[in-house]
Amino acid sequence: MRKLYHMLYIDDDTYIRQIVRHTMGSEFNVTLFSNAVEAFDWLEQGNFPDIILTDLNMPGLNGMEFISLVKTSSLYRVIPIYVLSSSCDSELKIKCLTLGADDFVSKPFDPLFVKAKIDALMRLLDQRRSVRAGLNHDRTEARQ
Repeated sequence: MRKLYHMLYIDDDTYIRQIVRHTMGSEFNVTLFSNAVEAFDWLEQGNFPDIILTDLNMPGLNGMEFISLVKTSSLYRVIPIYVLSSSCDSELKIKCLTLGADDFVSKPFDPLFVKAKIDALMRLLDQRRSVRAGLNHDRTEARQ
């Protein structure tokens, strides 16, 4: 049985949220929000996803502000963030990456391409955890 990861996806477009849920649903528990205020409240309730996907143009707290909040938090800054946005502006993409986003995909996007990118990231994170667990185990045995 394959591990299910937890994804937080924030987008004010209902149709896009459903596409992401449908595409990612086989490997991810997907939590959806239509705005970043509710999503950040959800995080503050003790929820900790494996990855966050966010749009930029949303009412209230926009995606850039959300990225900044997450990446300045001592607790949440380790969560990878992918931006899915209709913007093709290079300066905006650079600003998102500078704020701490880990990737930027322009809309319209191929959901299977986004899924493949996220799967690759999850594999990398799993490999890193395995190596660290092995190193910690080796250190523990060496002390005994």
